[in-house]
Order: sequence, then C-alpha cells, then structure tokens
Amino acid sequence: MAKKKKPVKKPATKARGKKVIKKAGAKTVKKPAAKTVKKAAPEGLRVTVTPDLERRLKALAKNMNMTLAQVLTQAAMEFADTWEDHHRTVAALGEGDDRMQLVVPQE
Repeated sequence: MAKKKKPVKKPATKARGKKVIKKAGAKTVKKPAAKTVKKAAPEGLRVTVTPDLERRLKALAKNMNMTLAQVLTQAAMEFADTWEDHHRTVAALGEGDDRMQLVVPQE
C-alpha cells in the first residue's frame, strides 16, 4: 500500500501589511502594501499678489517681528472692520434714522 502524501501548504499571499509576490522559479519578493493617505482639505484663503506687494508685506512682517500670515490676517481683519462699519453707517443713513448723528472731529 502506498503512503499518502502530506498536503503541501501554500505560502501566504499577505504577511503583516506586505504583499508577497511569487513568481515561478523566482525568489519571493516582499513589497510594502499601499497606504491610503487622506489629505486634509486646505483651510483659509489663497491670495495672489504682485511680487512688489509680496516684497512689501514680507518687509513689514520682518520689521514688526511677525509672520507673513499674521500680517495678512491683521490686514484682512482691519479691512473687514472698516468696511463693515462703513456699510452700517450707510444703512443707518438710508433708513433716515433721526437719532443718528455723525460727528466730525475738529482739528
């Protein structure tokens, strides 16, 4: 009576995050598994300025001991404050509010 052969185990196709590629008659090559990297959506704004304005803003940032981002944030906040105030004033004048008084300081 013939002996039964033991079943041959197949090599694993994946081993701890690495793919195993088996070619006929070749050595086993381990290749790192592809990682899925989720990139965060960019925050904030993207602003394009002329090279001259960029140079001026960078010089201001350096003189004020601030980063360029801090200088741009401050500039945007001052712009928004000024124009929001302007629009509130125009809206109040347009409504004809009798109690609204504009005072111009004397120099």
